[in-house]
Amino acid sequence: MTAHAPERTSPAAPTPRPGVLAIDAYVPGRSEAPGVEKVFKLSSNETPLGPSPRARAAYVEAAGHLADYPEGSARLLRQAIGEVHGIDPDRIVCGAGSDELLALAARAYAGPGDECVFPRYGFLMYRLATLAVGATPVAAEERDY
Repeated sequence: MTAHAPERTSPAAPTPRPGVLAIDAYVPGRSEAPGVEKVFKLSSNETPLGPSPRARAAYVEAAGHLADYPEGSARLLRQAIGEVHGIDPDRIVCGAGSDELLALAARAYAGPGDECVFPRYGFLMYRLATLAVGATPVAAEERDY
């Protein structure tokens, strides 16, 4: 008698929420141009000036702690921002860039049946964050643009 393993059925692949697969892939700005040796993508916060001397000094000062896992709530950063601007640190949200912060805002305040209005020529992530939560993007025409 030969033992047979029970027949396995493969589980269905995860299915994304409706509309997610309809989101166009992000297309970054061009990083080269004819006749230009080095293109600086200002939309990606690149600068021909390099990092500021103060940023470089802060990096050197913190270099011994680069392997430490960061404190997740950004408490010290929020306190420093709050002190400089006179804002309660509990009302400050920090994130890993504007993409994350826009996605957080969309998840917190928008969803299916909602509309998110943003400037027609604004940041591409406004539209992507809106679509990702199932809301309807509304690109408003700009005046005096």
